[in-house]
Amino acid sequence: MRYPDNVVQDIISLNDIADVVASYVQLAPRSGNLFGLCPFHKEKTPSFSVSPQKQIFYCFGCSAGGHVLSFIMKIENLDFISALKMLADRVRYRLPEQNETQEVKESRKLRETIAGLNKHAARFYHDYLFSGTADAKYALRYLEKRGVELPLIKRFGVGLWPPGWDGLIKHLSDTSEELLATAGLATQNRKDTTKYYDRFRARLMFPIIDTRNRVVGFGGRIMDDNSKEAKYLNTPETALFHKSNNLYGLNLARKTYSKELIIVEGYMDVLAMHKGGFTNAVAVLGTALNDAHTRLLKNAGCESVVLMLDGDNAGVRATLRAIPVLSKAGIKVKTLDLSKGEKKAKDPDDFLSLYGAAPLKALLSDSKSHVAFQVGLLKDNYNLSTTEGRVGFTEEAAKLLASLPSAIETDAYVADISKEVDISASAIFTEIKKQQGEKPAVMYSTPKRSIRSKKEERGVQKAKETLLYIVLTYPAAANALNKSSYIGKEEIGEGLHFNLLEFAFKCAAEKRTLSPTDVITAFDSNEREVAEIFIDQPDYHGKDAIQKVLNETAFILKRAWALNQMETIENDAKTVQILGFAARNMPTLCI
Repeated sequence: MRYPDNVVQDIISLNDIADVVASYVQLAPRSGNLFGLCPFHKEKTPSFSVSPQKQIFYCFGCSAGGHVLSFIMKIENLDFISALKMLADRVRYRLPEQNETQEVKESRKLRETIAGLNKHAARFYHDYLFSGTADAKYALRYLEKRGVELPLIKRFGVGLWPPGWDGLIKHLSDTSEELLATAGLATQNRKDTTKYYDRFRARLMFPIIDTRNRVVGFGGRIMDDNSKEAKYLNTPETALFHKSNNLYGLNLARKTYSKELIIVEGYMDVLAMHKGGFTNAVAVLGTALNDAHTRLLKNAGCESVVLMLDGDNAGVRATLRAIPVLSKAGIKVKTLDLSKGEKKAKDPDDFLSLYGAAPLKALLSDSKSHVAFQVGLLKDNYNLSTTEGRVGFTEEAAKLLASLPSAIETDAYVADISKEVDISASAIFTEIKKQQGEKPAVMYSTPKRSIRSKKEERGVQKAKETLLYIVLTYPAAANALNKSSYIGKEEIGEGLHFNLLEFAFKCAAEKRTLSPTDVITAFDSNEREVAEIFIDQPDYHGKDAIQKVLNETAFILKRAWALNQMETIENDAKTVQILGFAARNMPTLCI
């Protein structure tokens, strides 16, 4: 549900940004603001600024910025509603529910109930692992043998389901067995429907935690690899858990703020990767990668992935299925085959056990793009010592390269293939064009060289930001500029800057005074750019000071517009006329 603007503003205003940020970042006062090391990129010198007065943050290093809600969304990798609820809980603000239908209310309540039961169950399993019973000691020895030590057990909340039939049911005796079955924690007896038993028994339990830090389900693993039972057993589909909508370990990987995540197949692989220092690893839950997974990845700030799936035929097929799904979402895809070493590793857990973390780090830094991986697979299907094999391989490779959007990347692969098969690059390009349906080449015109220096361009940008700050902060300045019609879309530019100017005019006409958080909330999709306008501006005291800055910045923008006309007009007399017009017709903006 979407909450009213006044509710959002209440929650933002009740959460002081300095207090909230200080729980994540060590801040120190400097130049009237608070500074610390940015949590969103690596840096040695603090460039992350918080303005308690304006209630906004901005990083001069990576340009992250916004209000307190923006900060929570980014640092916790939460969506708008989840972040709003987190801040509401922080100040004990009760969010309205009147817009929910009865059906939606009941569905939400059921999900919350299941999440609560899962949390109690996770604690029960974790405590039982350390209960000192014979089966608990065996489980701990098994984990130790697999290299899973106590800190890792604690980090992931690993537990053990008791060997009996109703350990959890008895532990949660105040909850109906029907509800436990609805939550996926119990199973109804097929012969006697009045009886229920625990769904998992005598398995290691891996809580599956979503990006809202809720335990949404479990993965149970047997400890006897020779057993005829399924190695893994997941929570069934519930109102809260859908295995195709979750990635194991994403709740931790997103906190690394890595733009690149590693996708593996199993729970133990993720734990092994974390032990090796690769804390940006996540795992699929026994299902193929899909669009829901890509949305989760992108919401976590992921721009590229390394597919490190099992090296068997099933793993290769899973990799090939995942590539187009990820590519379509705009996520760069690389692959890493761990089965090529002297001791063929089955999976990341096996590789780390055989070789250790350092060799894996080296392999990751040299991981192939998905195109190289696919070309390699094609090569294995042909005998390149024969003419027929070389032709067949090259034709198949051309089909693959025809889908690449980058001409540079295509050229690089064509050069490699041409050298390997001894077929000219021009012939391969001809085949690629044939596969593309002879698409015409895109022609680009060369832009005219700007006569302005970079220093001047930065000055114009700063003038735009200062003018927008003035009109957004001081309604009298907005009214004066609006009345003069001196600055408009041509001078300020289309897009966000013009929209901000129009917004300032509208609010000033309505006699509405704006705070920085008001503007950021109104332009939430451009929160970084808006925060950048506000963060480093001084407070102008008195009408004369405001009026002076307004006139200076307006003239700079008008002059920049005139200079821009010079680049498209060759007649010097006309150029002088334009510049003269800009100077002579500059009105005095009085507020």
